[in-house]
Amino acid sequence: MRSIRLDLQLGALLVLAVLAVGPASPHGAAAPAPRPVFTPPPREALLAGEIDQARLQSTVRELVRLGPRMGGTPSGDRAAAAIAAAFAGAGLAPRTIEDPPHVAHWEDSWSVELVPGGALASAWPYGFSPSVGPATATLVLAADPAELTAGKPHAGWRGKVVYVPGDVLGAYRRLAGGADRPLAILTSAPGDGRRYLDAALVAALPAMPAGAQRPVPVFAVSWRDGNRLAAAARAGATVRVMLRSTVREGRPRTVLATLPGRDPERYYLICAHGDSDSGGPGADDNASGEAVVLELARVLAGLVRAGRLPPPRIALRFAVWGSEYASSGAYVAREGERLRRSAGVVNLDEVGTGAERDAVYFESNEVPWNRALLRAFDRVGADYAGRPGFWPEYTTNPSQGGTDSYAFLPRRYKGELASALEIPATTVYTAAWDHLGRLRQTPGWESPATPDPVELAIDYSRYYHSSGDTPENTTDRKPQAMVRAARAIGIALLRLAF
Repeated sequence: MRSIRLDLQLGALLVLAVLAVGPASPHGAAAPAPRPVFTPPPREALLAGEIDQARLQSTVRELVRLGPRMGGTPSGDRAAAAIAAAFAGAGLAPRTIEDPPHVAHWEDSWSVELVPGGALASAWPYGFSPSVGPATATLVLAADPAELTAGKPHAGWRGKVVYVPGDVLGAYRRLAGGADRPLAILTSAPGDGRRYLDAALVAALPAMPAGAQRPVPVFAVSWRDGNRLAAAARAGATVRVMLRSTVREGRPRTVLATLPGRDPERYYLICAHGDSDSGGPGADDNASGEAVVLELARVLAGLVRAGRLPPPRIALRFAVWGSEYASSGAYVAREGERLRRSAGVVNLDEVGTGAERDAVYFESNEVPWNRALLRAFDRVGADYAGRPGFWPEYTTNPSQGGTDSYAFLPRRYKGELASALEIPATTVYTAAWDHLGRLRQTPGWESPATPDPVELAIDYSRYYHSSGDTPENTTDRKPQAMVRAARAIGIALLRLAF
């Protein structure tokens, strides 16, 4: 099955041509000359055909099975070992680095059960919640936000389970800070009836210093399960809660591997964060990015080893960060002035889904020294837009922040870099955040393959940072998103580094 599919894709890539010929003039004038036909170069067709969708999906599933993979946790360590083994299987020499320690959390088992009513399948613990139970207590509803921020201690909540619709973090100190604190707190997704209907929005309590713990656990539930809780509280139901969690200091593990180049002083960095930074399953965010990094390493190293591609002019360094931002920031600190050797950073984050658009995005086009890097991606986008196996829509876009490419950019571009180094850095993605975004395009950049070339529509994930970010809901539902991201980056690297 796979060989037939790839043969068809390669044939389509080599023969497809799109001509833009205007209508003949009614007065007999000559029609406009056709645009030059783009024929994919053989090595670009070769690379595109080698990207294996089934392998990408399988990699995501294997990573999700390991757990949330947060840095400094057992699942994070298992994931780092799996990443290193994948790089070694691609013929590269992996190097695992222990990053600086930070306070980490993980949850081994938990349950929230209405009595009567049964288990709430969407329930997911907030990070840094302490262990509790199993214990059964009266369920009470705290629907008035004013109750949580003012007034005397609410002795009626002591030892009970309190359900707080909406955002609980602002009220946590009031709920958990006194002698009247409840046994546990339940909270739900945004109450708009459109998002997180069947999945819990996963978050974390503020971290405590190593050795300290928050006093009361928090469990998130979906919007629909939140409605069940509210009705159950009004009916005087009880709820049974259980959590087995660990909070301790840990060291994230970052895995690096390099495909050597003819210029030993220069490299492109292709990277992705390896943790589900929210603490959820993390299929799209960010096992999808990890899978594409591994697939690009496998394909490019394999083609070079087989003599089907020459060794790159500029080395390709692959990295899977143990912890988003923390590990990429540690890399920046370790490298220091050696970062001048970086020809560019290509970060992958959320390339496994998309809710309303069918697009691939290349970020941070307002950064002046990103121009050459993003013009290369822009040309790849234009050359392949609409072709079988590629993207219907593409665009570059301004910076949004919030992912590892910004460890390499200065603060004036939403970054974290404190030095004066000018490191080209972009993020490639197919979805961002949990709602359709709108960004005004940077002057001088065009977006011909988008509905509005000025007010850009930025796609999103319906399961962003949620208990529903599973392969079944994201990467298995739209696996072509990962394929497109891998092809876009691989072809851009062929043009930039080979």
